[in-house]
Amino acid sequence: MKFKLIEPHTILIEQTAGKFAAEFFEAARSSGMGIIMLQNEKIDLRKFKNNPRKFAQAHLEKFIPAAVHALMEILSKETTPEPMKEVIYAAIMERVNDEQVNDMGKQAGLPDFTNTPLYKPDDEKPKPIILNTPKIDFQFDSKRV
Repeated sequence: MKFKLIEPHTILIEQTAGKFAAEFFEAARSSGMGIIMLQNEKIDLRKFKNNPRKFAQAHLEKFIPAAVHALMEILSKETTPEPMKEVIYAAIMERVNDEQVNDMGKQAGLPDFTNTPLYKPDDEKPKPIILNTPKIDFQFDSKRV
C-alpha cells in the first residue's frame, strides 16, 4: 500500500470552498431561509438539519470558483506574507492542466481559453509600447482672439 504525503497546497482550494459553503449555509439558515437557488439549482436547506458540514460536503463544487477568486485576491495583495503566497501559488498551479476542472468549466458553459481575449500564442511578439506621447488638448481654429 502506497501512502501519499498530503501537502497543505494540495487541499487548500477545497478547504477554502468548504469553509465558504459552511458559512453560506449558516448565514442562510440564520436568516430564516429554507429553500434557496444556488447556480440554477433549487436546494432545500432544511434537509441538512442545521449541519453546515453536510451541506458543504454535498455542494463543495459550487463554491470552488469563489474560493479560487478569494485565493487569487489574497495572492495579489502586497501585505500577504511570502510563504502564504507560495502555498496559494502551488495550489493554483497544481490545477492548471487538470482535465477534470477543464471538463467542469465546459459543462458550466465557459469558453475554451484559446477562444478568449486573454489568450496569446507563444510565438506572438508583443506590441511595442509608446511612452511619453504628448496629447494636444487644444483646438486649432481661426475664431479665437
